Amino acid sequence: MSVSHTDNAAEPPGPVVLAMALIGVAALLFVRIDHIPFVGGLTGPDQLIGLLVGTVLLGPGLVVWAIKTLYLVGREGRWSWKVTAVPAVAVTGIVLGLVLRPADFESARPAMEKAALEMLRANGPSTRADLSLGGLDISFADRRTDDRVYFYDADGAIGSNITGWVYSPSIEPAQTFNRRFEKLSDNWYAFVFTTE
Repeated sequence: MSVSHTDNAAEPPGPVVLAMALIGVAALLFVRIDHIPFVGGLTGPDQLIGLLVGTVLLGPGLVVWAIKTLYLVGREGRWSWKVTAVPAVAVTGIVLGLVLRPADFESARPAMEKAALEMLRANGPSTRADLSLGGLDISFADRRTDDRVYFYDADGAIGSNITGWVYSPSIEPAQTFNRRFEKLSDNWYAFVFTTE
């Protein structure tokens, strides 16, 4: 019994390869913007898991796509529009990765300044916890007796260092051996506190 040519014909990359590419690109984009919709900001371990998921799905998906495409186009000289789906997903992911930026101090500054001014009022709260201000996740904010408001970055605890920002309208914070400050703009400073 002879096998016809159509029985051995190469198939274009299918929905499984496309799904691998879509999920891989989405995971990498979430790591890039440091945020998952309806969930919030990512911690360090969350980012590592996202990188692993994105790499494990996107890498093999691209390899399978390349092999199937080479067989279909190169060996058999046939074409299918299904071949363009995975590169379209990858290019869209690259463009979105370049356009979308993670939240940073500058984007969050207006919301942080509003919160600081509310806290500095005579009857304002002295502490606030679990804030999302301008896309930044703030684990804790506290007003000190020297009329400064400290905002602790929810992703800013790395080893023995704690990072964040301080609103200090009256005086520049003093550096110490375990507290470093960097002036960002009028009244705003970034800080790194070392707990060791």
